[in-house]
Amino acid sequence: MNTNKIIIIEDDPGVRFFLEEALKNEGYSVRSFIAYEDAVGSINNETDLVIMDISLPGMDGLTATSELKKNLNVPILIITAYGTKKNALDAIKRGATDFFVKPILLDELKVMVKRVLGTRELKKEMKLLREKELEQYLFHGVVGRSQQMRDIFRDMEKIAASELTVLITGETGAGKEEVAKLIHVLSQKKGNFVVVNCASIPDSLLESELFGYEKGAFTGAYQQKQGKFETADGGTIVLDEIGEMTPYLQAKILRAVEKKEIERLGSTKTNRVDVRVISTTNRVLENETKDGKFREDLYFRLSQFQINVPPLRERKEDIEAIVEYVLLEFEKESGRIINIAQDAHELMVQYHWPGNVRELISVTRRAAVMCDGDTVTIDDLPLYLKDGLSLASKPYSDKTLDEAISELEKSMITDALKKCQGSQAKAARLLGISERSMWYRVKKYEIDTSS
Repeated sequence: MNTNKIIIIEDDPGVRFFLEEALKNEGYSVRSFIAYEDAVGSINNETDLVIMDISLPGMDGLTATSELKKNLNVPILIITAYGTKKNALDAIKRGATDFFVKPILLDELKVMVKRVLGTRELKKEMKLLREKELEQYLFHGVVGRSQQMRDIFRDMEKIAASELTVLITGETGAGKEEVAKLIHVLSQKKGNFVVVNCASIPDSLLESELFGYEKGAFTGAYQQKQGKFETADGGTIVLDEIGEMTPYLQAKILRAVEKKEIERLGSTKTNRVDVRVISTTNRVLENETKDGKFREDLYFRLSQFQINVPPLRERKEDIEAIVEYVLLEFEKESGRIINIAQDAHELMVQYHWPGNVRELISVTRRAAVMCDGDTVTIDDLPLYLKDGLSLASKPYSDKTLDEAISELEKSMITDALKKCQGSQAKAARLLGISERSMWYRVKKYEIDTSS
């Protein structure tokens, strides 16, 4: 007995009856509907094929194809009259698999349905093979195919259970925080994993953020507050971009690391904290100590073990594995099985990724959202990749890396909103972020959602 599930959407009762009986006789599980609005609640990830007339009451087949392809990767066969063949071609551009023209021939119908379902099964098998292959490059959720990353994984396993402080170096976006999180996971500490971005918090607030404060310690301190060191007690604290910290705070950090003691602002009481300290930086701290910008004693205290995360351009073997991982995660969120064309893959490997893994993930997700079919092509990639440009060259030459990445983020959000006709909720689901995050970014970038 064939278990493939087929949905038919056809308003002509004669054609609908013919299709339903012909496919049931082939052993398929078939349900039929007059309009897309009637059928949409029955179409889900268990549906193997949708056969739909292009002319329907209510939403037409063209629009319905676009709507279905936003959230599902189900194959669609379009039925069209001879005079509307052009519309069927438009439907294929929107993601339909194929079409046939009325009057429908029984043998043609059987062959086409069998071919489409066979291709779908093959894609499922390929997807399972991709997942199985990817498993060998996954280390507790972190992707690493290159020898450099495998060496890092080996080192992390050795030091995880120790109390050594760890300094993780590498360019912005290379994955330093992910490495820190993995060390925490491998250590099996029961406390929290707490990240403090030393570059994004003003100096005047960073001290109270790290060490907390007592009620009345300063104007606005209406109640006692724990600092991040106390929050991380029994766990791990990550001092992200430690090189940005002022000498005054460096001295306080040194005491916290050496003595495992902190004092809240406005207090004379010392609190003990059992915290694993991991620091990250995109600077060369050895040079900073020589120039007197970073305390040498603190540097040695924070770097009992060092891990350097190489930039993505120096470990190109990881690019394909990271792309595969992102596309598989995208499928879990959207239900769409997305592949990448060979020419697009080659372009992504050749590009030097100044924004590193962070940029690669953003570009891959954007391409998955924007591709109309089930394959990412060169046309779905940002223009600067196709032109051989980088975020560090024109048209970004006058921008910092953070500014350029923000521009890419704004572009992805704008594209997703266009694809979802301005619906922030649907765009958020496509991008894999919360509706609150979407609302925040729309406000931040002043994106017009009215059109």
